[in-house]
Amino acid sequence: MSVVIKTRKSKPKTWSTTVMWLVFGLAAIFFLVIYGQQLLLQNDLEQRIAVQRSENAALEDVNTRLKSSLLYFQSDKYIEQRAREDLNLRRPDEEVLIPIIQAPASPDTAENVAAVTGESTGTTEPDSMRTEQTAPNWLAWLSLFAPSSNTP
Repeated sequence: MSVVIKTRKSKPKTWSTTVMWLVFGLAAIFFLVIYGQQLLLQNDLEQRIAVQRSENAALEDVNTRLKSSLLYFQSDKYIEQRAREDLNLRRPDEEVLIPIIQAPASPDTAENVAAVTGESTGTTEPDSMRTEQTAPNWLAWLSLFAPSSNTP
């Protein structure tokens, strides 16, 4: 027994089948491109969502801090503190200490303070060591910026 293999003779392809396969191929490429674009768009949207969520979390944190600050500023404790600081108010049982900042004492200022308070400074300087400025300040400034001008 021998086996006979018959080959099928294929019909020659017509131009309509070629055009049909070409259209199907182009449609498949088109859908693949559109699908790729949709995947890229989805990835971009997911990244935007992640960024927006982090920004929202930061804004919620700021909002929470602002709400707590608002509650504090509306409280009686804050109002009392501001009244005590700005209006120099105190409770009846409290004593308020106000620090006085003094500049370094020079002989002129020590004499001025002594004259106001009625105390003596304890320093005796001869009149020759005391320098008094006889020219007005505007002339001193003028001589500083225009040294060639005649000053009295």
